[in-house]
Amino acid sequence: MTEPGPSLLVSTEWLAQHLADPALRLFDATAGAAVAPGAAEAEPAYAVFETAHIPGARYLDLKNDFSDTSTGLDFTRLPPEAAAAAFAKAGVGPEATVVVYSTSTYGWATRMWWLLNDLGFRRVAVLDGGLAKWVAEGRPIASGPQAAYPAATALVPAAQHLFADLPEVSAVAADGGAILVNALSPDHFSGAVAGPHGRRGPIPGSISLPAGSLVTASDNSLKPLEVLKAEFAARGISPDADVIAYCGSGIAATLDGFVLKALGHDKVRVYDGSLSEWSKDPQRPLEA
Repeated sequence: MTEPGPSLLVSTEWLAQHLADPALRLFDATAGAAVAPGAAEAEPAYAVFETAHIPGARYLDLKNDFSDTSTGLDFTRLPPEAAAAAFAKAGVGPEATVVVYSTSTYGWATRMWWLLNDLGFRRVAVLDGGLAKWVAEGRPIASGPQAAYPAATALVPAAQHLFADLPEVSAVAADGGAILVNALSPDHFSGAVAGPHGRRGPIPGSISLPAGSLVTASDNSLKPLEVLKAEFAARGISPDADVIAYCGSGIAATLDGFVLKALGHDKVRVYDGSLSEWSKDPQRPLEA
């Protein structure tokens, strides 16, 4: 099998040609979102997976198996060794080639991509267009449960520092030093819609670049990289800029980060706790 290309994306055509490759580990990482007043909860979408998935795919439970559920936040990354063990249990070892997709927002897939890259694992790509594009092209669909891949040898984590924490973001909000990119919708950014814990608006000094604006509505594919490059540049994000992307729970922000990585930006991090963590303390400022 050839390794996924430098764009970090694989096409539906590429995947169709490689479904039978023994090194392939294909995953649906979708978590279903249920919005409650003032907060967001995400639950595993395994029932949706059983209804329709790409043949040979397995399901990754982002919330319960690949997040630290003890933090009180919607999603928090696991410590590196625990994350490597979770991926090994799911069949991801050093020799695997991983392709991740989602049935809805790209953020579920790019979150898994981000977690693996944070461990130093590079043989991972996101399916451009996800399940929606696959189905629209008339490609085969499977249903029913799928047994897990055989367990693999655990990856040896090599920290890449792809996440930012609360003290780092607080320092940037107060004194600058990095560009804070809010990946939520324009209504969330403006404060027209309340975010986690009922608070409104972005972290001070943020710019708006909604994750949804990076996707082509007609076929659910990402916009061409040259278009995306221009959109980031128009917001003052140069290739040498230090960027911290955030959203509500650290999901949508990974799509902004993923696109920046695909464009060759090196200094990109995701604020893991995002507004779910920031908004808990009313003393932390928001700009509405």
